[in-house]
Amino acid sequence: MLLAQPMQAVGQEAVPLESVVAGATRGVVLIDVETASDSRQGSGFIVDPSGLILTNEHVMRDARSARVKLSSGDVYDRVTILVQDERRDIAILRIPGFDLPALPLGNSDSVRIGASLVLIGSPLGLENTVSTGVLSGRRQEPEGFELLQITAPASQGSSGGAVLSASGQVIAIATSQLVMGQNLNFAVPINYARGMMQNLQSDPVAVLQPTAGRAPEAAVEPRPVAADRVNVGMIFDVAGLRGWMIETEEEVRDFELKRARTTYRLIETVGATAPRIERYYESETTRRTEPFGTWQTIERERVRSLVAADGLQPISSRGEYSSWTDGGWRSSEHDVRFEDGRVLGLVTDTAGRVLELDRPLPRGVLLRDVTDLAFATLQADSLMGRSVEFMTFDPRAGEVAADRFDIMRAEEIDVAGARRAVFEVNVATGLMNETVYYLQRRPRIAVRRVSQDGSRVEEVTLLEMR
Repeated sequence: MLLAQPMQAVGQEAVPLESVVAGATRGVVLIDVETASDSRQGSGFIVDPSGLILTNEHVMRDARSARVKLSSGDVYDRVTILVQDERRDIAILRIPGFDLPALPLGNSDSVRIGASLVLIGSPLGLENTVSTGVLSGRRQEPEGFELLQITAPASQGSSGGAVLSASGQVIAIATSQLVMGQNLNFAVPINYARGMMQNLQSDPVAVLQPTAGRAPEAAVEPRPVAADRVNVGMIFDVAGLRGWMIETEEEVRDFELKRARTTYRLIETVGATAPRIERYYESETTRRTEPFGTWQTIERERVRSLVAADGLQPISSRGEYSSWTDGGWRSSEHDVRFEDGRVLGLVTDTAGRVLELDRPLPRGVLLRDVTDLAFATLQADSLMGRSVEFMTFDPRAGEVAADRFDIMRAEEIDVAGARRAVFEVNVATGLMNETVYYLQRRPRIAVRRVSQDGSRVEEVTLLEMR
């Protein structure tokens, strides 16, 4: 019998997100599974140094062979299924490990709605992808058990990933999502798994074969196509695109006004270089001072991004963000490029620390800054009622995440003095959820953004096609 780890006290203090992620990613694993008819990928996490792993039952269902890849790069193809609970969607595995990095388990009953959460998994094979959100609800299932509703974005392959509290303890196992909703994801409370772990039987459910009999050196690669190329099947139609420019205004807070200009333009070169699309963004936030009524600049941002016109593959991104504090101006900046399946460059945070980026990036990942361009040029017969998910890379944070666009309805609104047909789209990006109104015709240009609580509205004041 495995002794459960101490439960988290309700009032335990949160720790910095970076520390939670740094500690937890070591214990999250990628699981490759083969059945008689297909193969699949999922996530899991180590809960005991001897090699005990938690994941979803649907990840392991009908498995004939499997392999587990640790964040260290070690691969185990001797996998034993100790427990499978189809009703609660929990599976407990064992690999022949020693002194492995196990994650601490918390108490899912003590986590309050609204609490901050971190989800770590391998969506589409992108190992140790981190997304953040909150516990948004508790749902009682007809079968007689509870699911936790979370806003942390999840995608195919995230199943079995670890959902952690702000103090770094696992409180749930990521399990499913409601595709037609806005960031409606669900996780199995960890307390169900804790009970199962305390009552492990000596006889395993199944001892799996090595995956397809591959040699150890071949077990790491290749992976299914989704791990090599994400956003598969998406076609971006830029034929005839010359570009556009929009200017927007937003009342950020009382006596604060943000003005921004975003310009997209097609760049054609003489020679062998393929056409590129440039996005240039500049914004300035000012604050009205008292008693003189003048305007003081308190934030400014400049970002230039380049992508290939063919498939919107990232080429480079360079930018700077500055904000005024009592101690003066504080800035962060990034300067990265994408070459041969890797992202390379430097990121400087507001504390002045310089971080070097050098990591692989699967083909097809989009720059976070060009998701509006991707949606604007996405070729689709019909968007109404659909959900579109882009895997994106944020050069400022150096991480991959999922951005989801749920197309809700078509309507007409006033835009820069004219009545225009638009799509109302719920957009979920990390912790940020907003409603964005895009023109229905291509390119589908974003002309209004409304924050989830309705407190912030960004309106287009000028729209020019190039």
